[in-house]
Amino acid sequence: MRHAILVIGYGNHADILKQTLQVLNDKDIDFYIHWDKRYPLPDLNSVKIKGKIIFVKPRIAVKWGSYSLIKALLLLLKKLDHTKYDYIHLISSNDLPLMTVKYFKEYFSSDFYIGFHDPVTQDDINRLRYVYPNDMDFRKHKIIAKGILHINKLFHINKLKKFNISNIKKGPQWFSLKSKYVPKLLNYENQNIFKNCYCGDELFVQTIFHRLDNGKHIKDDNAEAARYIDWDRGEPYTFKDTDVSELKEKINSNFAFVRKVNDTKVGKELFGL
Repeated sequence: MRHAILVIGYGNHADILKQTLQVLNDKDIDFYIHWDKRYPLPDLNSVKIKGKIIFVKPRIAVKWGSYSLIKALLLLLKKLDHTKYDYIHLISSNDLPLMTVKYFKEYFSSDFYIGFHDPVTQDDINRLRYVYPNDMDFRKHKIIAKGILHINKLFHINKLKKFNISNIKKGPQWFSLKSKYVPKLLNYENQNIFKNCYCGDELFVQTIFHRLDNGKHIKDDNAEAARYIDWDRGEPYTFKDTDVSELKEKINSNFAFVRKVNDTKVGKELFGL
């Protein structure tokens, strides 16, 4: 089967992404990369892979919690010819595979690997209901974000008046799915509800595929998406070389990627890179 890895990347280096390229080095695996325009494009020429590396243009500044995260995903999906692939996978440049390339190519069989977090709260719905700036980094401007929230409440803003809010679902931004569903993501009729939102990236895919949420889920919505992510030790936790023993137990299991990793020692010890 053929796979397209969609990467939302940022920073002045791409050391972890280079390791991902090495682990998933196969003629049937291509990489589509959107790199934040605030940083120079990474030089990946030192990694010789059998698949293709395609950088997506135009590049935008991707800011935490803003619509720009969804926009970056849409740019990646538009660049992709989904008919050439069996599966697509969205990762960040700080995600590492937890599967060998052979296991990775043989593992996927379901249509969707999307996580759903239950229950959806009123605060989750308000992320889409209220109007926020499209290009603000909410993590850096928490006080301003709170002020905007109060203004929305004061004026009873509701851009979901014509939308069935029971269809709003939440979960991890990262996912894997069969490529035949890409048009559903690109052509979703209610695309506008995600503009001017707050942390809408955790609602986008789940809301579009809301019918998949039957309320019968495993405890970990990240595991539903085949991602190993720890929200108990961090927001999320950054895995270190001291966690290698823990991660080795997850190799070639039900986790395709671990998020997140900054230290290349992790990849070296996991895969002998």
